[in-house]
Amino acid sequence: MREARRKVDASGPLNWDEIPVEVARVAVVAVITQDGVRGRGASREYRRDDHEREWWCEIEVESGGAFAPGPAPCAGTLYATGPDGIAPWPWLGDPELVDG
Repeated sequence: MREARRKVDASGPLNWDEIPVEVARVAVVAVITQDGVRGRGASREYRRDDHEREWWCEIEVESGGAFAPGPAPCAGTLYATGPDGIAPWPWLGDPELVDG
């Protein structure tokens, strides 16, 4: 966490082996909620051909005060940005927030 605990750097694996082979490009949207504080962020687009194994995004508080160190429920959605017409797929997690 940084900037008075109002921003979080989030990241996770890009498991291309688990992503349908026809999906060439993806982006991630991540949402963290903690004790009435909600933040949201979106990654840049990642391309299968680049072989990157991790996504990253900045999550900024949208409502409420600030995040606190400790557990925080998180939901994310992986969006296929190419080709069009493929449904997004969600995941849930419980990351631990720490001061940066």
